[in-house]
Amino acid sequence: MTADINNVLTWRVRFMFAVGQIPEGVQSTSFGFFLLFFYNQVLGLSGFLASLAIVIAIVVDAISDPIIGAWSDGFRHRWGRRHPFMYAGAIPFALCFYCLFAPPEVMTEIQTFLWLVSFAVLTRTTQSVYSIPHTSLTAELSTDYQERTRLSSLRGVLQSVGMLMVFLIGLQVFFEGTPEFPNGQLNPAAYPQFALTFALIIFAGVVLTAWGTHSHIPHLPQGNQERQPFSLRQVVNEALMAFSLRSFRSVVLTGVLFGMTMGMVSALSIYLGTLYFEFSLELIGLSFPASVLGSFIGAGLATPLGRFFTEKKTLLISGLLWYAGWNTLPIILSLFGLAPEPGDPALFYLVMIANAICSMGIGVLTVMMGSMISDITDQHEERHGDRSEGIYFAASSFAAKAIGGFGIVISGVVVDLAGIQRSATVETIDPASLTTLALAMGPGVLCMIGVTIIAASFYDLSAAEHARIRSLLAGD
Repeated sequence: MTADINNVLTWRVRFMFAVGQIPEGVQSTSFGFFLLFFYNQVLGLSGFLASLAIVIAIVVDAISDPIIGAWSDGFRHRWGRRHPFMYAGAIPFALCFYCLFAPPEVMTEIQTFLWLVSFAVLTRTTQSVYSIPHTSLTAELSTDYQERTRLSSLRGVLQSVGMLMVFLIGLQVFFEGTPEFPNGQLNPAAYPQFALTFALIIFAGVVLTAWGTHSHIPHLPQGNQERQPFSLRQVVNEALMAFSLRSFRSVVLTGVLFGMTMGMVSALSIYLGTLYFEFSLELIGLSFPASVLGSFIGAGLATPLGRFFTEKKTLLISGLLWYAGWNTLPIILSLFGLAPEPGDPALFYLVMIANAICSMGIGVLTVMMGSMISDITDQHEERHGDRSEGIYFAASSFAAKAIGGFGIVISGVVVDLAGIQRSATVETIDPASLTTLALAMGPGVLCMIGVTIIAASFYDLSAAEHARIRSLLAGD
């Protein structure tokens, strides 16, 4: 057992730790919102091939994430277990992100597919080198039940900042309409500039959070000194130990299922907004920051709500229900003929307000999942006598990346099934395609969230049980 570490953190350490979530907000939003549209509508890659590329990246993630997590768990360095990985990931993560959105100008469809496969894999793998050690610090900076919720809340707030930067800078600066491209997102020349700007932001965010928490290294747990040397067998054994915990299985499945849902919503939202609701790109540019603001508020409310709702599972499920109801409300009303007509300003305000309110649920449940995984690492230590935060947050990383992974797979299938052609417009799209799109984004989302809530209901690590575990580990 390890001694209890200092639970009192300065706001400087809290903030600098949370800054590291900005790069992940940038990456997940860029993947979820722009990647499918760029490769499908701008470069002409079919929805099937785009989905296949992401499936390959997901398979690689499933292998690489636990390896990186276990490797960092057992790593020994004067800079601790996590910081060497964080520093090492800064340049490769930023460079691969840039290359993903800046492919060579002339390529065949197969070459485009191979480029997408290569840099989707490399971007997500280099992100894992940084993000798994970084998020593992949520459990290591403090062992306090509420402090971990605060850290996760701050991470959620700063992730919202990263998301907001992508929407505001991306849509308002790089994808502004031109005479040749009234819809600026169809302009291929805008994407390399977009990619360079956000690659620099990713690099700066990674370096800042590593440097800003560097002074806290002596206070971080170093794991079991008798730990076996790193090996693939060890990775498999630790993964099996992790998945032997019911609460961990519940959180991972919840994260993956929600990531699939949110990823689909993110990737198809540009299609829904421009083709189904008939909003201009300028209006869409206004609506998404409102959603990010809602997520920002939700993440900020998670800490005070966590004091009111003692059990984290209750707050997690509440966030899922809140998200599902408000997110699908405008689409359900539209399908029943109860919403304003497409293009009507009243419809825009309905959608914008509903999206902002539903995003508060995203902020809350994202914070809860990070906080719950931190508590599960203590349960692991009680049972196995070692700290293995990396292997647990590897699963968290995998679930988070489902937003830009499984979601794009489902979205690509929906785009192909609906028959949405390249460079589709309101005038050229088949009404039946719009109905298929609305059914996927309305009733389809409700069904997916329903399954997610069932998965979340199996979480069984209560506040009282966690207090007992911490007391035991602290030797009280």
